[in-house]
Amino acid sequence: MNWKLPNQLTVGRIALAGAFFVLLGMYEQSSPGAQWLLNAAFAIYIVAGITDVLDGWIARRYHLTSAFGRIADPFVDKVLVVGAFVMLTGSNFAMTADGKFVESDWPHWLTGGMCTSVQAWMVVVILAREFIISAVRGYSESQGEKFPATSVGKIKMFVQSLAICFALFQLANLRFSAWAAAIKIALVWLAVIVTVLSGLVYIGRSRALLRSDKK
Repeated sequence: MNWKLPNQLTVGRIALAGAFFVLLGMYEQSSPGAQWLLNAAFAIYIVAGITDVLDGWIARRYHLTSAFGRIADPFVDKVLVVGAFVMLTGSNFAMTADGKFVESDWPHWLTGGMCTSVQAWMVVVILAREFIISAVRGYSESQGEKFPATSVGKIKMFVQSLAICFALFQLANLRFSAWAAAIKIALVWLAVIVTVLSGLVYIGRSRALLRSDKK
């Protein structure tokens, strides 16, 4: 592996993702340190986002791009984002210790009574998009064609991260605020929509590669 600084930052982000998931897994609404756990997870996600920006900037600025970076960097981003959305569907983000739902953010007809910050079908949509694009990227690289992230992908990542960060902040500090809950819902929906649209853009871009392969 090309062990340059951008790749070191990418690998370091994997460690941050592990710590992030541990904190979310430890979270229980009734526990004394619940707010601290969410705020710590929020801070770790911000740091991971900063390293993501830095490794890309350093790689471009000092011409340190590599095949490992083009594949591993978006892969780590997907692990962090999809993992965060998966964790937010957990019952520990919907129920108190006595089993009563405390979140009423989502309309009943959308949730079937299960009130969580993120709905399971949303994770399926996001995960499907990431699997498809990862397959296309891997195929492209195997054919010797670079398939770096585009501005559309970066916008998608930003919106997803904004939704995750705001959801964590709202659950930790603005739990009973109606306006904060409304913003959280809007951001989660926006993240899903942008994810789908960016996937369509990448699929359109990959058609040229597939056509050239048939010739």
